[in-house]
Amino acid sequence: GAGVVGNAAVAHLADHGWRSIVQIDKGPLPDPGGSTGHASNFVFPVDHSKEITDLTVDSLRQYGELGVLTRCGGIEAARSAERMQELTRRTSSARAWGVEAHLLSPAEIHELVPHCEPRELIGGFYTPTGAIVDPLRAGELFRARAEAAGAVTTVAETEVTGIEVTSGRVRRVLTDRGEVETELVLIACGVWSPQVAALAGA
Repeated sequence: GAGVVGNAAVAHLADHGWRSIVQIDKGPLPDPGGSTGHASNFVFPVDHSKEITDLTVDSLRQYGELGVLTRCGGIEAARSAERMQELTRRTSSARAWGVEAHLLSPAEIHELVPHCEPRELIGGFYTPTGAIVDPLRAGELFRARAEAAGAVTTVAETEVTGIEVTSGRVRRVLTDRGEVETELVLIACGVWSPQVAALAGA
């Protein structure tokens, strides 16, 4: 895949010394038409998992270094007591994991987002480190980094039609434009990843 995840993967593999990487995508570049080009592009730094939060915070750092990030802050609003309870837990997690976060009153939400109707809200969760990323540009820059290292050949508008497996090991990737001999396959195809993995019996 040549979305933001596949592009980040080839860049990081190249950084770690990998060479002879072949990146295949069914769509055109720079926007192959998957979730990268259709996502909201908002990156919220806090998740229920510390590991995912750490990964997201590091992603924000990398996007900032690439110059494709606009920090705007983010608010999640609650209209029920149950939702407010969840946002309170989220705030505790954020603080424990080193992410700045605050609970907001409806009036404070209205101050930050004037078009919100405070009478409809109970409160909210706010982090100033929420941001908008340009994932297509990020992908281009990640891929360019791998290309500059001489590590990757990217083949667009090419469909993977099969993954040949012998004795439990990948041997080659079959495409509508030829075959690629390889013992390793990294699948970064978003919602289509299970379909591609199934070609190898996974």
